[in-house]
Amino acid sequence: MAMPNLTGRCAVVTGAGKGLGAAYAKNLAAAGAAVVVNDIDLASAAAVVETIGREGGSAVIDGNSVTTWESSGAIVQTALDAFGRLDGLVNNAGVFYLADPREEDPAWIEEMVHVNLLGTMYCGQHAIRHMTAHGGGSIVNDTSGAQSGMRHRGTYGATKGATASLTYSWAMDLAGSGIRVNAISPIARTAMVDYGKARGESGTDIPPEHVAPLVAFLLSDDAAGVTGHVIRLEGPQLSLLSRPGARRTTEENPTWDQDSLRAALPRLLELHQRG
Repeated sequence: MAMPNLTGRCAVVTGAGKGLGAAYAKNLAAAGAAVVVNDIDLASAAAVVETIGREGGSAVIDGNSVTTWESSGAIVQTALDAFGRLDGLVNNAGVFYLADPREEDPAWIEEMVHVNLLGTMYCGQHAIRHMTAHGGGSIVNDTSGAQSGMRHRGTYGATKGATASLTYSWAMDLAGSGIRVNAISPIARTAMVDYGKARGESGTDIPPEHVAPLVAFLLSDDAAGVTGHVIRLEGPQLSLLSRPGARRTTEENPTWDQDSLRAALPRLLELHQRG
């Protein structure tokens, strides 16, 4: 199987102790990158580093949390201390739960926002500051189809929708800087999927390794012209997710009121459903 050449590069993968993150880290190392395997579960991170080393790759453990500005900066510093550079960041760390909005615990909400959204923002901003001063790099953020709305995933989907918006904005802000920013919406069997299946939801048996080549591609020179996209990989299907935005409509009225809205909105909804 063809792989990109990432020899001489360094990448940080957050939440890399298990699941998708572990698959990303191993695949990047196999492509020649030195990898910082970040996870607060040090035993899991150590197992990934051991596997990478056994297969001839180079990796170190980082146990810092992504949830504060200081600890996120320490993750980037681990890469600089160990390998003297940072070329890629994969913001994979995340937490997940299912809950009806009438029953959510505020503590769950805060943890999810801190890990899924603020962690992505903090790690990304530290990486961007380094990459700006050292010639560029590539950032890959993790999103989800839940950003479009799914039952019992309101908070989770909100963090992923915000991450997609962040991706679009950073890509525009950093245009011409040598820093590319993309996001992926992966489908694979992980602990999150098993959590949902245990609660009666359908799931997938696609292994995380199926998604890993997409991350390596986005960190490679082959993706030099790719920035500002959310890319979904679902089994054999690779697709781009559309940016949110208002559709141009055929309904116009100088002054909208209750009667005109009542007449127009059903027509707009019908047009929307037709695509």
